Amino acid sequence: MGIENSVIGEYFLYALLFISIGIFMYILQKEQLPSDIKEDNSSKEKLSHNDTEPKTSQEHIIPKSIPIKLSSLDVYRNDMPSLDEVKPYFFEYFKGQKLLIVEDNLINQKILLNVLKNINTPIDVVDNGQEAVKKVFEEKHHYDMILMDISMPVMGGIDATRYIRSDSKYVDIPIVTVTAFTSGLEIGEMFDAGANAFLTKPLDIYKLFTVMLIFLDNKKSDLSIEKEFEILGIDWLQMQNTENIHGMISEFIDKFSSLEDKIPMWIDDNNFVYAQKALEKLEMMLEMIGAIGMQKFIRAMQNAIIKTEDIQYYKVLFKATYKSLINTYKKYLNSI
Repeated sequence: MGIENSVIGEYFLYALLFISIGIFMYILQKEQLPSDIKEDNSSKEKLSHNDTEPKTSQEHIIPKSIPIKLSSLDVYRNDMPSLDEVKPYFFEYFKGQKLLIVEDNLINQKILLNVLKNINTPIDVVDNGQEAVKKVFEEKHHYDMILMDISMPVMGGIDATRYIRSDSKYVDIPIVTVTAFTSGLEIGEMFDAGANAFLTKPLDIYKLFTVMLIFLDNKKSDLSIEKEFEILGIDWLQMQNTENIHGMISEFIDKFSSLEDKIPMWIDDNNFVYAQKALEKLEMMLEMIGAIGMQKFIRAMQNAIIKTEDIQYYKVLFKATYKSLINTYKKYLNSI
């Protein structure tokens, strides 16, 4: 009887051991599930535009520990100001620029393409951040600007921006966030990832034109000088009837080009006296060379400084429009 009890006890211990091993293996398998799920998630990367909950594939998230490279481009964290009069054909000023639109909503894609059709350059469109990264890293033609949505399937705009900015070759591509988010949190994360400015949805073409003036130029454009003058508000007839106009434009470029950076710097330093004096001299010179549109803007800017109203608004617009004016006049002199 004692032997039988001993044998039963021994079998019981073996059974208990096998059960314990089985439980241990089950727990171990559960712990390993996330690495197995990656293969299943790969099939979810091709999400339709009708998905109400954009999903991000975990294997494509860029760790925040990866440092981004600092860009030499300006960063505008406030709402983008807009010019008063922007007509659809004004976008011809940017002819030849290579753009990438990263947007998963088909309607928004069509709106952007319709607005930008006048730049007369093929525009690449992708519907998630992962495809945007592939385009940037594999594209033979360097992009001049990227319009990046935030919330997208597969990879969102924040991770895509951080990935692009992790490579020093791509730090000076302007990345402009185009988003419906207005809380500021997501937009702040885009700036932390390396974005340069943001535009809100629904799209304002006046603000889009401003942001393109800031970061792009007309150097690739084949527009006629007369058409560029019309877009920037330069009086072509006045120029043709002004004696020694070429000499005055050359003098303007030599003596006044540096104001593009100096006036915004004086405004940031609250040195409004220097800014006002420079604007007064600039206004007189602009009238002599036919820059009527810029001259009107300078008067409005001077009035804003006196009243201390909307100064940052005018500072951003001044830098954008003045740079474009200088570039167009240089182009004009080179065409003679």
